[in-house]
Amino acid sequence: MKRLIPFTLFLALLAVNFAGAQEQEGYVKDLMEVNFFGGGGFPSGDIEDFSDTVGAKTGYNFGLDAGFFITQAWVAGLNFTYTEFKINDDANAPGLHHKLYSPNLYLKYYFTGQSDFVPYLKAQGGTVFPKFTTLVGSVGGKRYREMSYDPVFAYGIGAGLFVFTTDFSGLFVEANYLRAESSGSKADYNGTEYSFNSDLSQIDIHVGIRILVGGSSE
Repeated sequence: MKRLIPFTLFLALLAVNFAGAQEQEGYVKDLMEVNFFGGGGFPSGDIEDFSDTVGAKTGYNFGLDAGFFITQAWVAGLNFTYTEFKINDDANAPGLHHKLYSPNLYLKYYFTGQSDFVPYLKAQGGTVFPKFTTLVGSVGGKRYREMSYDPVFAYGIGAGLFVFTTDFSGLFVEANYLRAESSGSKADYNGTEYSFNSDLSQIDIHVGIRILVGGSSE
């Protein structure tokens, strides 16, 4: 139930803001936003040290948002983020990482005004396709291998600041807390089942470019 609270608050704000927007005449509403970003991923919880794999270290991420404006302030859209974490035991598992492929739906609220600096809140939910470096048994003995685990539900909330650099584009920085219901996610290797028995959590910092497309008078 706790994970539904951010989305409930966002829906309530959406209803109030949408009703207010309908009373305004002649305002210009952008059609959509496209955001390109990159940044750092900071693991927390058991992914830093879980039983049958090596612990995760700080990594990097990059991705894309594409959203449509519901009102001047509200945007709903799709997001894809790729995250790659380094691992502690790099000496025994050279070149291997923990990887997360994350398609999401997102809802964003911009605190619009006359300033070129626009803060915003963001909620998202979707799926994570995890690929964990795991110690597995093989003919030649145990070795590390990047294993694709079952996809899991994920959700998060964040905040950011957008700065206009032109009328239709600008730069932004945002921070997000993300959590994945990965407890019980499994992978199979040569008939042996491996399980990740904890939920995954992380903090992401994104820096990127936002481009506004289209516009119409309401």
